[in-house]
Amino acid sequence: MEQQDFEPDARDRFRGALLGLAIGEAFGAPAEFLTAGQVAERWGVLTDMVGGGCYEVEPGETTGGTDMMLCLAESIVADGNFDPEDIMQRYTAWFQTKPKDVGLTVRTVMLGIMSGTPWDLASRRAFEILGNPRAGNGSIMRCAPIALSHPHDVEQRHEIALRESTLTHFDRLAGWSCVAFVDLLVAALHGDLRTQVATIAASLDDEDSRVSATLREAVDAEPAEIQSSAFVLDTLRTALWSVLHTDNFEDALVRTVNMGNDADTNGSVTGALAGALYGAAAIPDRWIAPLLVRDRVIEVADLLADLAGAP
Repeated sequence: MEQQDFEPDARDRFRGALLGLAIGEAFGAPAEFLTAGQVAERWGVLTDMVGGGCYEVEPGETTGGTDMMLCLAESIVADGNFDPEDIMQRYTAWFQTKPKDVGLTVRTVMLGIMSGTPWDLASRRAFEILGNPRAGNGSIMRCAPIALSHPHDVEQRHEIALRESTLTHFDRLAGWSCVAFVDLLVAALHGDLRTQVATIAASLDDEDSRVSATLREAVDAEPAEIQSSAFVLDTLRTALWSVLHTDNFEDALVRTVNMGNDADTNGSVTGALAGALYGAAAIPDRWIAPLLVRDRVIEVADLLADLAGAP
């Protein structure tokens, strides 16, 4: 990917990426662990921020992934760089607030740290304890600030995405999926997501062909081939497919969330990608208004835009 100058609406796209992430999680939370059929039976088509679900969220309340994204973003803007130790301290403090939804991998890492495991060994220990678990989507759902803070430096963006993912997810498949996603987000920030998918996929062929194949599959996949789950490649494929096969923020997010299953995480990843592509101005106000962390998200998105030199 070649370095590109920002468009005049870049700051709106920065806001859109992080607001979209938070809205996707809050919007998807009531559909968590339901099948697509159960979602349809209950709501027909879920289009409003209704609250409820297995976590009994209030309308506009996020479930945990947004908080981790904010920990990462606020750490980056605090010193203008990536500090893994500071990030892990923030993640640990967040975990101690007893959030509503913490994935098994992240939970195992956090419990290990609280029991005395050094933070830089905790993800490997969790990987061993859980028996080499399937790569989950807990790191891809929080990595958007890496794209926003390093939109012009591809090598550094990749290095940070890999390192940040391994703070909780030792499996490199999760890390390379984060690399793919931050590159997709940067393409979306410049408004040329569709044209860059093939280039991004090709750049990852020698790193992890599973990830590059997933990107290519998303372009032409049939609806029956898309599934919402906690497996990181399913999340990456679902988010990209939903955005590529719609033409506005709302339709992309509605399509993902109504699949049910891991609706909040898949919703957050889809929302971040669609928000970066269409900008905050394209997000329906009925979703922005009730978002409980709205002001905090907007503030850190603006700080990241400042850090990146966006107009």
